[in-house]
Amino acid sequence: MMNNHRSLLILFFTLLFVDVMRGQDSLRWNVEAGFTYSAFQQQVKAEVGDPRGERLVNQTEFGILLLGSFQVWEFVHVGAFAQFDRGNRHAARFNGFDAATGKTVTKDKIGGNYREFWFGPMVRLQWKSITGETGWALAGFRDDEARTDLVGATGDTTGTFDLLPSVAFFGSLGAMVPLHEEVSLIVRFEYRLRYYKGRQGEQFRNQIEHGTQNITPYIGMSWRF
Repeated sequence: MMNNHRSLLILFFTLLFVDVMRGQDSLRWNVEAGFTYSAFQQQVKAEVGDPRGERLVNQTEFGILLLGSFQVWEFVHVGAFAQFDRGNRHAARFNGFDAATGKTVTKDKIGGNYREFWFGPMVRLQWKSITGETGWALAGFRDDEARTDLVGATGDTTGTFDLLPSVAFFGSLGAMVPLHEEVSLIVRFEYRLRYYKGRQGEQFRNQIEHGTQNITPYIGMSWRF
């Protein structure tokens, strides 16, 4: 009798293990990595085709995004993201043309390099090959050499900006192109909005807040397992 009970227990736990493993097979993890790139320029010329002079605005930006998510329902994934951007931006005012060369001359120049990092939770909605994501930046910072005009309460003009978590999110819309059973190419556009409240733990002078928003193309690779 004891052997029969033992056999039944072994059979029960074996069937339970198989059932759990079968359920696990239907749950999907997704890991994604990709990059963003954007460039923007403005210039003035007497005529189209004239020699280029100093640009009014010149900005380039390169970013890296890492994302991990877990499928909790047929169309819904939850997870986390981390975004790092590095760019260079210069701006100035038009100040006529050089008498000798005819090229544009500018004044009141401002600019420099900037670096930005933020991470937090995200939700992905996926229907067939169409995807949409929204995420909230739990924490982050921005180091911007050009914004020495944004002064901390004690006069700091060099410290990194502190993220305002209540206004720091992104949304995106794109598509997946299957390359293999588990691997896909991801193409989408991202919209990002974030505000910063101060430098290095202290508020900006006069308690102002500094905002940044952008729409950026993204391309990456996704691995499902």
